[in-house]
Amino acid sequence: MLEWLAVPLIVAFSLIYYAHKNKLNHKQKLREIDLEEKQIELEVLKEKNGSNTDKKDE
Repeated sequence: MLEWLAVPLIVAFSLIYYAHKNKLNHKQKLREIDLEEKQIELEVLKEKNGSNTDKKDE
């Protein structure tokens, strides 16, 4: 009697699974982008600090 319910349930669970998996992948990409931005900021600060110490040494 409930055989017709099997296919929609399988589809629903599949959609939930892939949505969750996609959300985790999206969070990972956001972390990677944030890390890249922080590395760039650190490089800029190092360059500024390096140029300031060069001026002070002169």
